[in-house]
Amino acid sequence: MSVSSLRRFRAAVAAAAVLTAALGVGTSAAHADTAPTAPTQTRFQEPRDLLRALDFDALAADGWTVTDEEEETDSAEATEVVELVAETTPAPPAVTPEELTRIVPGIPAEKVEQFIAPLNEAMARSGIDNPVRQAAFIAQLAVESDSFRTFEEYASGRAYEGRADLGNTHPGDGERYKGRGAIQITGRHNYEKVSEHIGVDFVAHPELLAAPENAFTTAAWYWTSRNLNEVADTAGIVRVSELVNGGHHALGRRIDDFKRGLDVLLQP
Repeated sequence: MSVSSLRRFRAAVAAAAVLTAALGVGTSAAHADTAPTAPTQTRFQEPRDLLRALDFDALAADGWTVTDEEEETDSAEATEVVELVAETTPAPPAVTPEELTRIVPGIPAEKVEQFIAPLNEAMARSGIDNPVRQAAFIAQLAVESDSFRTFEEYASGRAYEGRADLGNTHPGDGERYKGRGAIQITGRHNYEKVSEHIGVDFVAHPELLAAPENAFTTAAWYWTSRNLNEVADTAGIVRVSELVNGGHHALGRRIDDFKRGLDVLLQP
């Protein structure tokens, strides 16, 4: 006999809720209404391998089984559980203006308040929700945008002329579709793809990609389109940098910014 995947899900959710409450996961002195009685947690602290303690094979051996009627009941209950979890799961901590300044010391002071909200919104929508992912994302943006000083490549873009790998097959595409946005999206092909995703015609109006309201949204699109959350979690910052830049340009700076980001975001 075996335990249904639904029962596994329900038990896992219940166990996670109990263990999370017991350990005070996700709390910090900075965000709590009252002083914590347990040791102060960092901004991010996730249970590791806690659900492996649930031995479902042993439960099955003890006689757990599921009838068709139970499956139908469980299906409705599971929907309620998913909705409840979605409603009660707190959003990941946003990066504060002070933290962004410490991660990217070169960011112009007047840009911090202007960019902090769209940066956090882009990360929240794209699952950039732990310190490794956030530090990696901000490190790439910091290098690509010259510490958030520009959302348009300084070079003319002529070097990209005729680059079929970038989709630059029309005369003038190199300059027209040079790097823009917080992550310097480059080439006609990428402009076409991001236009489809965002719903703004960046192909006809490439300059719009450099507007602050679009710069972070398009950077997050590029990030998720390359599955860089998983790359950051598993392969590391060097591989992330290769997939963003196509090489090792300013790799030392990207690594330094990443390390600084971790130092800042992991502090209590």
